[in-house]
Amino acid sequence: MLFFDRTLTLENRAVNSVMHSSAENPDESPLATRLRSIPGELTKSEAMIAQWLVMNEATLGLETGASVATKTGVSEITVSRFLKRAGFRGLAGLKEELQGALVNIHLSPSERYTRLLNGELGTILKRDADAVLALAAEIEKPAWDGAITAIAEADEVFVVGFQTIRGVAEDFTRRLSIVRGSVRFLSPNDDGLVALIPSQRRGQERHCLIMVEMAPYAREALPILRLARQLGMDAVVVTDEVNTWAGGHTPYVFHVGTKVDAFLETTGPMTTMMNIITHAVAGKQPQKSRQRIKDWTPIMRDLGIY
Repeated sequence: MLFFDRTLTLENRAVNSVMHSSAENPDESPLATRLRSIPGELTKSEAMIAQWLVMNEATLGLETGASVATKTGVSEITVSRFLKRAGFRGLAGLKEELQGALVNIHLSPSERYTRLLNGELGTILKRDADAVLALAAEIEKPAWDGAITAIAEADEVFVVGFQTIRGVAEDFTRRLSIVRGSVRFLSPNDDGLVALIPSQRRGQERHCLIMVEMAPYAREALPILRLARQLGMDAVVVTDEVNTWAGGHTPYVFHVGTKVDAFLETTGPMTTMMNIITHAVAGKQPQKSRQRIKDWTPIMRDLGIY
């Protein structure tokens, strides 16, 4: 059930029309039912809190008011006021009522969600989760720190990704650009890789290529990797579990599980890996990354986009 819409207008018409729908859902949790019954319209912040609570009901026992505020992007007092409006005595009161309801039906949150995950789709979700957890082995590789350092210290970073995985690479380019400067997405079919032409004026600068690759789709991957290495660039390759050729060209190769017996390869673990890389790069120079985010905020505010 799509309970709330995070991309609401200020009037929140979409979310509130769904919130107060008279249609009953037999699989809806008591918490979702209660939040749906809140009288009046929700503000944008309240809608985000409500959706987050419903989506994370199984792990609310681990949360605090401060952590909920951080994860929903609102203030702690906003969380407190919303819970009061919903009839709870703070987050502690919400936890108590949830626990009481679970005692009555002899079912823990984790058991409830495990039951709902049984079946083909549940199996795919579990395999996807296993692939995400398996990333720990890649991050523990001796080459990991060298790869992150190469990305963080490069004067310019180029990112490539192909066909069905291109969207992941483009999203990563934008997110990495938030925490460090001079990051560019390259497409051989769009720009002919003109950015790789050696600069006479900036000949001493260091460059790094990040390649996001899945074997069935990347005919141009190997030639581009070879070219980057010939030009003296560091190269980091994030690829699927069957790639056997990248390691012959760069020490910075990290494998991600993509086969979960779905019709198409999963891109979820690949996206998680790119998020981890972004976080690790930001961690190399955290003060600079924080300053970039601080400087970026008024630009977006002045544009009126957010």
